[in-house]
Amino acid sequence: MTNTSVDPETKKVNSAKGRRDGLDLIQMWKLDKEERGASYKYVWNNSDFNAIDPFKTDYLLGLFQQDHLDYELERDQSDKGEPSLPELVRKAIQILSKNDNGFFLMVEGGRIDHGHHDGKAKKALYETLSMEDAVREAVALTDEKETLIVVTADHSHVFNIAGYPKRGNDILGVVDPLFRQWYPLDGKAYTTLLYANGPGFNTSGSGRTDPLEEVDDLHDKDYVRNSGVPLKSETHGGEDVAIYAKGPMAHLIHGVQEQHYVAHVMAYASCVGLNKDHCRQTNTASSLHNNFINSCFILLYSLVYSIIL
Repeated sequence: MTNTSVDPETKKVNSAKGRRDGLDLIQMWKLDKEERGASYKYVWNNSDFNAIDPFKTDYLLGLFQQDHLDYELERDQSDKGEPSLPELVRKAIQILSKNDNGFFLMVEGGRIDHGHHDGKAKKALYETLSMEDAVREAVALTDEKETLIVVTADHSHVFNIAGYPKRGNDILGVVDPLFRQWYPLDGKAYTTLLYANGPGFNTSGSGRTDPLEEVDDLHDKDYVRNSGVPLKSETHGGEDVAIYAKGPMAHLIHGVQEQHYVAHVMAYASCVGLNKDHCRQTNTASSLHNNFINSCFILLYSLVYSIIL
């Protein structure tokens, strides 16, 4: 049995500083599942999460923080801590795959966005690696013949890899140019990773931290990269973002498309919406019932990250 009596997040949510209407949404969720006679679990830490048997659980509600989950570089991996994004994806697919009618799952690597807004490139990059592992889990746990996986983003950031560094130059370090002609004209060092705007602007001087050689540790997870324009928070960029797809109907993902096109592809492949004529054709890949859509959206940075099944 999951012990929720000591859940600090529940206490916060239900406190006077929590919901103004006084509703206990966690208890309401539990009552709804009990009325349906369904097997369910509510968890708030690693210990309870890891103890869940996905093959005996139909509904799972996991609330591990009152706000956002911790960055992967700061995540508490103890029993009282929280699971990683790949672990959440694995458990979700194991539970959902029991449904003979198929399922839809959306996964967000939202803290990638947060790291960039703060100018903390290392945190953003490690969150990206965590998202990569999550996609790897999805691929390993599903069948490409019957599962569509789509990976994309809703925007970019003004994040740059700059300079002509020598081979093997530390990606988190200072640029060591290949040729003398690419040395900075002001003689001041700069890092390979930079932002066009954000909190890393030095308003007291040239705009760059000077000199970078005196920074104790460019590898520190909280080191704020230099930016060209002073802003409290770094902004999104305007270039096209990539989209990748694998599985049934993946051929529809190609070239340059408007964002709404992605939603139409997902609906078409899942036999949802108005255009379902192809779903009655038994000789097409889209007739398969088990459709998995995995979308990485990094815009919804105010979302309370959780897993709800």
